[in-house]
Amino acid sequence: MKSEVFDKDGKRITLAGNVIPDGATVRVPQMVMDAAPAGLHRPGSLPLADADRDARQAAYEDRKRSLSDRWRHPAPAQPPAGAKAPQTTPPAPVAGASDADIAYQARCAALEQAWRRT
Repeated sequence: MKSEVFDKDGKRITLAGNVIPDGATVRVPQMVMDAAPAGLHRPGSLPLADADRDARQAAYEDRKRSLSDRWRHPAPAQPPAGAKAPQTTPPAPVAGASDADIAYQARCAALEQAWRRT
């Protein structure tokens, strides 16, 4: 399989080297195959037995109920037991930092803790 190159007007061109000119289009053939062997593909829908249909409907209803009732039992606000505690103090200013950097770090630290004051 060989690629074809067309210029911006749609005429097929041959390349002198590996450089494609501006505005050119490259077409590369691609082989696409189905994952299933050819003999196993049968078009059409597959009929479900009553038990399969009932199980499918029950699973759908359970998921729908779970999503609808999730607000009633929210996840706990406590972090998990092994979770790392958030940093409560701002980092120490770096030696040689300018006043603007120190003010910026103080502002960031205040914004990080602002939710605690509301």
